[in-house]
Amino acid sequence: MRTVIFVMLLAAAGGFFIRTVSRMVRAAARGAPDPRPRLDQLGERIKSILVFFFGQKTVVAHRDPKQSVLRWSYHHLLIFWGFLIITLASVEILVSGVFPSITLDLLPAALHVPLRFMIDAFNLIVLTMVLWAFFRRIVLRPALIPLNVDASLILGAIGSLMITHFLYHGFHLAPLALQGEVPAYAPVSGLLARAFAHVPAGAAAFGSEAAYWLHVLILLTFLNYLPYSKHIHLLGAFPNIFTRNLSERRLDLPKIDLEDETQWGVGRYEQFSWKSLLDTYACTECARCTNNCPAYATGKNLSPMQLIHDIRYEMLDRDAFLADRDALEAQIAAFEPKEDHGHKHPDLLHLEQQLAEAKQRLEDMPPMTGGRIADETLWACTTCGACQAVCPVFIEHPLKIIQMRQNLVLEQERVPGELGRAFRNIERQSNPWGIAADKRMDWAEGLNVPTIEDKPNPEYILWVGCAGAFDNRIIKQTKAMIQILEAARVDYAVLGHQEGCTGDPARRSGNEMLFQMQAEANIEVLNEARAKKVITSCPHCLHTLRHDYPQFGGNFEVIHHTKLIAHLMEAGALHTNGSEGTELRRVTYHDSCYLGRWNQEFEAPRQILESLSFSGGVTELERSRMHGFCCGAGGARMFMEEHEPRVNVNRTDEIIKTGVDAVAVACPFCNIMLTDGMKHRNKEEEIQVLDVAEVVARSLIPAGSLVRRKKDEAADQA
Repeated sequence: MRTVIFVMLLAAAGGFFIRTVSRMVRAAARGAPDPRPRLDQLGERIKSILVFFFGQKTVVAHRDPKQSVLRWSYHHLLIFWGFLIITLASVEILVSGVFPSITLDLLPAALHVPLRFMIDAFNLIVLTMVLWAFFRRIVLRPALIPLNVDASLILGAIGSLMITHFLYHGFHLAPLALQGEVPAYAPVSGLLARAFAHVPAGAAAFGSEAAYWLHVLILLTFLNYLPYSKHIHLLGAFPNIFTRNLSERRLDLPKIDLEDETQWGVGRYEQFSWKSLLDTYACTECARCTNNCPAYATGKNLSPMQLIHDIRYEMLDRDAFLADRDALEAQIAAFEPKEDHGHKHPDLLHLEQQLAEAKQRLEDMPPMTGGRIADETLWACTTCGACQAVCPVFIEHPLKIIQMRQNLVLEQERVPGELGRAFRNIERQSNPWGIAADKRMDWAEGLNVPTIEDKPNPEYILWVGCAGAFDNRIIKQTKAMIQILEAARVDYAVLGHQEGCTGDPARRSGNEMLFQMQAEANIEVLNEARAKKVITSCPHCLHTLRHDYPQFGGNFEVIHHTKLIAHLMEAGALHTNGSEGTELRRVTYHDSCYLGRWNQEFEAPRQILESLSFSGGVTELERSRMHGFCCGAGGARMFMEEHEPRVNVNRTDEIIKTGVDAVAVACPFCNIMLTDGMKHRNKEEEIQVLDVAEVVARSLIPAGSLVRRKKDEAADQA
């Protein structure tokens, strides 16, 4: 009878669980095909599972969002590994409940004894970690990780499973304890068994049976609550890590076919790829993405974690209506007979009425993009990638935001006014500032800068960029780069008036149509110039030229100017006085998000600065490298208004605290934003904002001085 009851209970719970999971799979399967390879490089994907799922590498080791200090979350690792081991006991209970003779005892003693020991020991470890988790949430109260109903239920269920395990084995082993024969493989349960040794045999048997059934009920209830809780990631994390993006294109935005209006961004959840929808099941709710988001840190209406949840809620809500519609359509298609006495069958008419109502319910649903997910949420993003960089399960947040922006721009035609002006400026003058295109080369007046017409087939094309050509502050940086190229005798030329905006602000803000126009025009110019290598001082241009243009046939070797400068210095093509002439004692370096996180260039700028040997050294900011803090200009935010507190001022305050003379940057947008930040804090006279190229240009030894120095050195040797 016990087995029959168990089988019935297991069948009911298992059936409900399968029904729930199948609905989840069905909802995600409505997503569009993913254009990127997701099952290639099997060796690397298996390694990812071992390192990031079973090893929990990015969960255990993470950085404080306010500092570069590494934090270790061992409690989570112990719970996870403990749960994996305890799962063996859970499987044994479920299998032996149906087939009582099948237990771990069938294994050789050399296997089942250590297994039972580990299960018993890890039950105590997990219980201890659960109590710590309660203490952490109730007493320490970390940001964005509250003790809510869901967390309480999950932690309570896990703790209850541990307690019922000990009670079951403690009562079960009590008769053996009375005889002093408690097995060594039950160190914790054995202690309880000794405590229960004098409990009457009937009461011990009842206690053991009651704990067993309570354990089974909690286990099956927990299994079915799992998909509806924050711990849904236990189902979604494994496949999400396995299918993660292994390409170097970390901001991997698919190309849109503009002739197909169904591809105009994402307005409904099913327009996301299935992989983007799988992301929503994998979220661990660790809140690291939100804690590291510069928009959230400065009070904007954007929480990357909540965004992922909203997409999941939208998916599950809408899928229920879509399933009703699909079922009714299937019934109507299969309905026989279609007619009754020459008229539509009454039951068929009833089904068609139900279908019309189902379709109306879909129409009446509030929109996802611009509805459940508000416009201001999407426009707040700087696309810095801090969220994606810290996600332990490789969720791609910026990709989803840009795709929803595409829908706002292309389909709903709803953009912030100042961004609309930038779009018109790019379209009319090929630069976001709207300065006349025929002034693009005014910056080079008197410099004798070679253009592609003057010097065909150069080794390098210097991509000046819109900021480098039109912004007075950044023109200084462009001239410094020219000075460096001339000093190193680099074979280069600029495109002059043929150069146009790469389209980065358009693509990151969702105006794919404008971006594609710019991309096609620039690729044509570069191909006609037979460009082999392209140098750019702007990481946004770098990223667009390097990662976006190949989608349209533009395949070029694109080099950031810091990488080239570092190479020239190392090769001895540039000669400097170190920090002499720079008038700087102590500097720091601000990582550009698009150069660092998105293109993995952290060392070249630092190598250059270190080689100049400043007397006060190069100070590292607290938030640096992969965990650097955004300047606030990315994602076309450069051309949008921002309310206080401002992202650039947040970063500026961090720089001011270091007490440096200057902050070196490697991006024109960072230069502009941090310069504004220094002015906002009235520190522009105390702390200079300089591009790395400007710092190097200040330290260059003039040709005449270099000749004299070599003569003096030769004379000394003689």
